[in-house]
Amino acid sequence: MDSKNKISISFRNEHQQETKNEVVRTQKEHAAAVEEDKEDERPATRVYHIPFKKKRFSSTPVRPLITTALTALFVSLGLGFLLLRMFVSLTDSSAPGTETVPASGEANTDTEVVTSQDEPAAELPAGPAQTFDTYIVQAGAFSTEGKANEWQSKLTALLVPSLVWQRDGQYFLFVGSAPNKQEADQIADRLAGKSIETYVKPFVVTIDKEIPQVLATSIETHEMGDLTENERKKLMDEVGENTSLGQAMNEWESQDDTNINWLKVTQSLE
Repeated sequence: MDSKNKISISFRNEHQQETKNEVVRTQKEHAAAVEEDKEDERPATRVYHIPFKKKRFSSTPVRPLITTALTALFVSLGLGFLLLRMFVSLTDSSAPGTETVPASGEANTDTEVVTSQDEPAAELPAGPAQTFDTYIVQAGAFSTEGKANEWQSKLTALLVPSLVWQRDGQYFLFVGSAPNKQEADQIADRLAGKSIETYVKPFVVTIDKEIPQVLATSIETHEMGDLTENERKKLMDEVGENTSLGQAMNEWESQDDTNINWLKVTQSLE
């Protein structure tokens, strides 16, 4: 083989090129590190917050009104409780059927004993049976006393006197009476003007007691208005206020254009 044809390979240039590239890369990394250091040395940016002023709500009249209403409510509840306690105390002190006892709790024989006044006095003695015919103006008939009393309260609110009469298991609500049908119809017509529906029918009252003469005459003539106030007081003293007749006299109607007083008296004697 000829020496002129020899091939020689040199690695010098490639090594120099790699070294050069390495130097350039190192310089770039150094420059980048310097830039980062500069950025870190920059002063931190301060953030300022604008102060926010809270709105002050203007006072409205609602709050004083609520305060006033609550105060009035508490005051009314307090007064109501106080009045209730006073009423209960008075009721307990005046309750019927109790006896007066000394404060020490020991019985004293010298102390006057207050007995109940609910015990009725002696009624009129028995006598020959007498019957009295009348016409009544009836506003209703009920199977229970509670229902009859309920309707009676409605009539009372209309300023119409009435009477609940129990007979034969029923409770009749009467608003008037008369010695004959014609006068009873007139009473019914007057009540119809107040939008009160009524029914007129004959009615018989049987009395088996001795009746004072002055009272017997008023019952027979159906004229209770002829009985004077002094006569009524005298009758109440004779029979006692706690008797059924005494109570009828005590509940006397001063304005009696429907003859309710006649019904009250005869009912107390039946």
